[in-house]
Amino acid sequence: MPRPYAFWNRDELFLHLCRQADLFAYKNKERIKTAVFSERWNPMKDFNGCNVIQDKFHPYLPCFIHDYAWIVEGGGKKSDKEFYDNLVTCGTKKFKARLMYMAVRLGWLYFKYK
Repeated sequence: MPRPYAFWNRDELFLHLCRQADLFAYKNKERIKTAVFSERWNPMKDFNGCNVIQDKFHPYLPCFIHDYAWIVEGGGKKSDKEFYDNLVTCGTKKFKARLMYMAVRLGWLYFKYK
């Protein structure tokens, strides 16, 4: 399957995510920088957006940080909580953010025991 960000570079990705951060008053730009420029993954190849749901933007900051946290940092409950917090910060209603949080927790259980 072709990757939607195959023709982006890290600088373009960082700029796009920083624009979203500014729009939503997301304060942790250092987290974005770490995720975009980490040599432990290739975000243009490894990031695939939100699974199951449609990204609000492409790429969408909460989904990008969540993929980074899982692929590079090993994921877990802390990463999923950060995902929920980022969704709310980026304008997702709390009810929908809770549903998305529960979906990623269920996904974690599925992959853990698969």
